[in-house]
Amino acid sequence: MAVTVDSFVNKYKLTLTDFNALELQAYITRYEQISLVELFGVELYDLYVSGIGISDPIYTALRDPFIEQLDSGTILNSRGVDDMITGIVYFYWSRDIETQRSSQGSVKKKAENSESATQWKSNLQSRWNEAINTYCAIQDYVLDNDDLYPEFEGLRKTILPII
Repeated sequence: MAVTVDSFVNKYKLTLTDFNALELQAYITRYEQISLVELFGVELYDLYVSGIGISDPIYTALRDPFIEQLDSGTILNSRGVDDMITGIVYFYWSRDIETQRSSQGSVKKKAENSESATQWKSNLQSRWNEAINTYCAIQDYVLDNDDLYPEFEGLRKTILPII
């Protein structure tokens, strides 16, 4: 797919070094596949990957950003699969980076002249929720076009409640 370490800019900006960029790439590799399989189900995921490889329009329509209004009046707003994956990886990376594994178990970093922001203050929930809004828009599009995607068996995800 097209999400890389260089995708983490602007809203999803991460401070990266040569050391942690490799770890971020491992997160991308892991969560990109997991998220797409959950989004589509195994069979449609396989078809999606093959279809993207040959630029089949029914799969590029899922990959690319779109805004569509259903007959019910519901507006589907997808920022595209790459943005969704970037948001999901950003969430897991930012959540996990708060603690580090050591020989004494998990520890939280403490800087001399700063204090870690809470997950709420770091906008972690909003990044997840934006990614999941796109996730749901893609699934709703697939369901509205079930004649094109009869293999769909994706898992539904929900946004995180505001606390």
